[in-house]
Amino acid sequence: MSIDINYETSANGVTTVNISGSMDAMGAQAIDLKFSAISGSQNKLIINFEKLDYLASMGIRTLIMGAKSVQLRNGKMVILKPNDDVQKVLSESGVDTLIPIYQDLQEAEAFVLS
Repeated sequence: MSIDINYETSANGVTTVNISGSMDAMGAQAIDLKFSAISGSQNKLIINFEKLDYLASMGIRTLIMGAKSVQLRNGKMVILKPNDDVQKVLSESGVDTLIPIYQDLQEAEAFVLS
């Protein structure tokens, strides 16, 4: 399975990172550097998981490292629209206590802008 990452920053300064495919060990490794660069330079991040099929422990590590980087600069990062399987992994691993999860884009934007 492959993985794809792209991002855009809107006029209000919110950066949406779209990740699709599989964040298994190889997928996480493939996007790690780009994700670190984005999370290291942006303070208002929405991580769109709408097209993410799978999340493994290496993907969780990538997310947590990014979230810590954002939080060190008093920024905010949220996860948007994970599917049921990914949501379960996020909840069982406790990631949802560190990174809020939203199903609605407007609510996610309002949180990162607050």
